[in-house]
This record gives sequence, C-alpha cells and structure tokens, in this order.
Amino acid sequence: MCSSPPLGVPGGLVDWLLAASEPADALEHVSVHALSDGALTLGFFHVTPRLRDAERGALRLSRRAVDEGPLRGYALQSCGGVLVPRYHDAFIGEPGDDDPWVACTRH
Repeated sequence: MCSSPPLGVPGGLVDWLLAASEPADALEHVSVHALSDGALTLGFFHVTPRLRDAERGALRLSRRAVDEGPLRGYALQSCGGVLVPRYHDAFIGEPGDDDPWVACTRH
C-alpha cells in the first residue's frame, strides 16, 4: 500500500481488518509494517487449505480497506502470498497416521 503524501498507519487498522474479514477467510492474525518511504505492508495470516484461498481473502480484504475502510487514500501496489513451510509440513503427518491433522497436535 502506498499513499501520496504518506499518510502513516491509521489508528485501529488491525482491529478494522480483523472485524471486516469473512469467516471463510479464516484470518488469524494481521501485522502492519510502515516503511521508510511512507508505504505500508500488510501481513495476513490465514489458516486455509489452499494458498489461493488465502491470497483471494487478502486481496478482497485489502481492496475493501482501500475502497471503504481506513486505507482510503492508499493505493494497493501488489498482493501475494507465501506458504509457511514448517506450518504446512505439519499436515503431512507421519507414516501410519490415518488423520492428517494428527501431526498438528503432537508435541
């Protein structure tokens, strides 16, 4: 996200984003990073079965924040996602597991 002139981080942005998310987004966490040039980077942590679903949720929520929320005056520059390898590796399970979720609950 960027704005000209730089607008800073709007108060209550994280709370707004969490409240504006839809249940299907499975949004667990939001982080906001202000960059030195006045741009903002939003980090969304979605617990979804497919990266594509997380990316779509992040894009939908980002557009909503720019169009009707606290980020009016900002322009969306890019939106993309990455897998968190160790998190997704936990779903693979171990040999003999019948339930792929078992690996997530082991300590």
